Amino acid sequence: MGPASEGVIALGLQAMIGGSLRHAARRLRAPALAVAGCAAGTSLYLRGADEEFRHVSESELPTTYDPEAFAAVWSAHPRCCLARLREIVARVAPLAAVVLRDSLRGGVPGESEAERDARYALRARELRGCLTDLGPTFIKAGQALSIRPDVLPPPAVYELQKLCDAVPSYPTAASLALIEAELGAPASSLFELDASSEPIAAASLGQVYRCRLREGGAEVALKVQRPDMIRAVSLDLYLLRRYCLFVEWFKVRVLTNLLGAAERTPFDVALLDTFARASYLELDYRHEAANLERFRTELLPRLGSSVYVPRSYPAVTTRKVLATEWIEGEQLARSPPEVINRLIATGVDCFISQLLDVGFFHSDPHPGNLLVDARGRLVLIDFGLCAEIAAFDTRHLTSAIVNLMRGDVEGLVDDAITLRFLPPDVDREALLPPLRRVFEQGRLAAATQASESLGGGGRRRGGGRAAEYSAVASKRRQFAAISRDLNQIFFDFPFAVPEYFALITRALIVLEGRPRLISAHLVASRRISA
Repeated sequence: MGPASEGVIALGLQAMIGGSLRHAARRLRAPALAVAGCAAGTSLYLRGADEEFRHVSESELPTTYDPEAFAAVWSAHPRCCLARLREIVARVAPLAAVVLRDSLRGGVPGESEAERDARYALRARELRGCLTDLGPTFIKAGQALSIRPDVLPPPAVYELQKLCDAVPSYPTAASLALIEAELGAPASSLFELDASSEPIAAASLGQVYRCRLREGGAEVALKVQRPDMIRAVSLDLYLLRRYCLFVEWFKVRVLTNLLGAAERTPFDVALLDTFARASYLELDYRHEAANLERFRTELLPRLGSSVYVPRSYPAVTTRKVLATEWIEGEQLARSPPEVINRLIATGVDCFISQLLDVGFFHSDPHPGNLLVDARGRLVLIDFGLCAEIAAFDTRHLTSAIVNLMRGDVEGLVDDAITLRFLPPDVDREALLPPLRRVFEQGRLAAATQASESLGGGGRRRGGGRAAEYSAVASKRRQFAAISRDLNQIFFDFPFAVPEYFALITRALIVLEGRPRLISAHLVASRRISA
């Protein structure tokens, strides 16, 4: 074949390829124009969403969590809903796509353990930034996940714990305007506070100033809510609940009915409602002040002078402004070891008394909410999230703890039914054998650990650091296996966690997560057996 023939063939191929590309471009032009037109139309439609959002009256929204009331308000403002949904998807989608990619391919091929940990840490920082950008509802969700090492890897747990303290503040001018709107007088006439004042702490729902009352001169911690919190949180909860309803529909109609997956009772909406009810109630600072005063009147007389709860100032407290006594002290977790050791018994006695004596429980005892004052007392602050426990449940919780210590599995099942963890018609014959096996595994593991702690110190010292790490890893694997077996039992049988106990569990996990309180269970045992 000569050069002329090759040239003709080349020209023919170019013409064919060019024609195909032009044909494909013509076919794609219409969909592309449709997508561009849809995007432009959506942007035009959403242009006034912010103004519409600000004009939604807070008086239309309930003071307590009410999904139907939320739906009645926000379903009438689809533009606000679509604008917020677009914002959430735009912020979450890129991170979700990267995490999904990593999960599908099982990580990064050939990466070392150090590189994997660095990648986890990077994703965790990105997650924290994402939740912070999305606002208080998502920050609260992140704080809830920060105490779940069974759900997230350690780097993510560590990063999300920073959400408790490292939340950006907002301008003081906005705080002064809100104080005046709430109290009906300029902030400077009620407090020693002006535009130059800086907040000493910022949280997901508000920020705190240290100042003095004009009347009486008492030094107070003044908590001021962030602007538009009620509207923003209620809208987020409305959208999250719609999402959970869709997830439940998909599980039942598609996974179960269509694909034949095992039938399960949907729990997504109930789980969201539990989180939402507690989070939305934190927006009412009058509720927090009432919780604080209840702790002062019911708990402090039982504990003497070793525990203190600051007083509130009702005259300058509203739904969005809370004034409480200023406490001069440092966080318990940052105190010297001897102070922490001295207060271990006090702290455990304090929380056991809340659970078993008072029936009213501080459900958010993270490090920032436990202080040590100048007199050496344990001080509790921030009572926005508390759990009410009926006297009936308190008695049976005590019974469950005693049965757990005795190893009475049948008694534990009776208590679980009474406390509404299990239905009365649960199949006891099927439940008791696996539960006994897990309990026996846990008892043997605890006995082994105690034996090693008492008699194995020399062996560990002789084996060096590698032997010590090996022993720790073995214990973790042993207890992880027990946890997996227990989780399987919870999955196979109709266990359900009552709403009040979800908040108790949150508090206990936070307390258990303080490494320096690891011996607290000994004091609790003495208290219960006394």
